[in-house]
Amino acid sequence: MADFDHSNTPPRSMAHRKAMDQFAKPRQPSAQIQHELAQERKAADANTARLRELRLAKEAEDRAHALANPPPPKLARKPRKTAAVAD
Repeated sequence: MADFDHSNTPPRSMAHRKAMDQFAKPRQPSAQIQHELAQERKAADANTARLRELRLAKEAEDRAHALANPPPPKLARKPRKTAAVAD
């Protein structure tokens, strides 16, 4: 019977600690970090709103331009002459 090599296994307390760490609640970031994250979110939201307003204004301008300057009508194509099918 071969003996099990215990040299690579961590002590029981370390294994238990690692297992318990997986179920631990994540730590809350500090108040300063939360404040910085809130500021970044606020800046990103303001930028998104600004870009949305620009996009909507451009789309309205494009619609007005399309109504004022309709595209020229397409020319009708002549139908192809097909060869008669021999029976």
